[in-house]
Amino acid sequence: MNDTYVAQLVHEERAGRLRAEADADRLARTARRGTKRPARRSTWVVRHLPGRHAV
Repeated sequence: MNDTYVAQLVHEERAGRLRAEADADRLARTARRGTKRPARRSTWVVRHLPGRHAV
């Protein structure tokens, strides 16, 4: 194997690893956002229920 071929393989392997890490980060961010959203929505619904201010 020549040096150029080996360097290309190493580069591709590293790029694949970085891509996998980026995908994992994106998934984690999406999951975190998903867990935060329902809590925020429910407080909005409770605060804006019709007739709440009449109490």
